[in-house]
Amino acid sequence: MTKNKLHSYLASISVALSLGLTLIPYQVQAQAQTRIQTATKDAFEEALNIRFEPLNEGQPNETAGGATRGQCSLQQQNSNKSLTLLTPANQEGLTIAERPTFLFYVPQASAQQAEFTLMSQDEEYAYQTNFALDGKGGVLKFQLPAEAPPLEVGKNYKWSVALICNQQERTEDIVVQGQIRRTEATPNLVAQLKSATPLQSAALYGKAGIWYDTVEVLAELQLAEPNNSNLVTAWRQLLRSEYVKLDDIAQAPILYCCSNK
Repeated sequence: MTKNKLHSYLASISVALSLGLTLIPYQVQAQAQTRIQTATKDAFEEALNIRFEPLNEGQPNETAGGATRGQCSLQQQNSNKSLTLLTPANQEGLTIAERPTFLFYVPQASAQQAEFTLMSQDEEYAYQTNFALDGKGGVLKFQLPAEAPPLEVGKNYKWSVALICNQQERTEDIVVQGQIRRTEATPNLVAQLKSATPLQSAALYGKAGIWYDTVEVLAELQLAEPNNSNLVTAWRQLLRSEYVKLDDIAQAPILYCCSNK
């Protein structure tokens, strides 16, 4: 091989190797981008898959939604959003938790305290606590503490939240009531939950008609990732759904709560 041909041959090999080494990172990057896009699409579809499908087990939720109005402030009186419990529209909600989490929307108001009350229909069980408010409007979540007796399977309970407008005149409280019933998870649901992601768990609870656990999981996820658009979509879709109808508060922020006082 002549000297010129040798130089040409070596140059060709050098170019080929250079192109090959250059292409490899681009291929890896393209594959990684594809995986990210697929994962994003899967997460979005997973979020859209969350539906609440009530069972016939629950009783009509006759007390939910009707708040008695006190005189807290003009902020409260002029707002289109009133004190609201996050419960299904026309029937009591179910839970499988011994000490479930309760969610409710509190409007901007001058009330500095709220009162949570839970009572069994036979009035054999009662739990009550007060907690401080900071005047901000949003969805608050309250989990029954360890010192509260656990809910019994198959029992119906009433729960209420009151905005305390005037400590000296409690008749001015703004109060709203709802109902909850503890049920047992089926063996199939228990098995599915063991390997489920949080979003999948919310979807499983919703499909099983277990309202309080569905909404609690989504609220926790949103608090952990407030800028996650998939979680925002899932949350708003759930509150606006046929059996919930909480459109007015679907875009309200979820706030940390509550400090007992």
